[in-house]
Amino acid sequence: MIRPALRLSPTAPFPHVAVVVPCYNYGRFLVDCVESVVSQPGVETSVHILDDASTDGSFGVAQELEARYGNVRATRNPINLGHIATYNTGLAQVDSDYVVLLSADDQLAPGALGRATALMEAHPSVGLVYGHPQTFSE
Repeated sequence: MIRPALRLSPTAPFPHVAVVVPCYNYGRFLVDCVESVVSQPGVETSVHILDDASTDGSFGVAQELEARYGNVRATRNPINLGHIATYNTGLAQVDSDYVVLLSADDQLAPGALGRATALMEAHPSVGLVYGHPQTFSE
């Protein structure tokens, strides 16, 4: 999680965390990924799924998630741009207190964003927080 220089709304009850989710042919993982974000307590979240011209129906799944959750947005690259260009496109659109780049086949641990933002709020000199990865399958 990366923090901009200043919190955008220091009087808001919860910090806003934008989560950028690049996706290429990972539609089968998107629901679990997004639900691990929108269920985070103690933070306000927004999710931007960027489909990189997937061929597996990923964008349809992303659109269903957008329809289900008011804080999820789905966009699709007209052609496959690759990882870095897609990451940069999503990150350039962020307007939040904090930002997370989360791969579509990953999930956040329950409470991860609340713990990370609390640490960063308590220690303003910290610019990056990273948790211990946990391996999972299916």
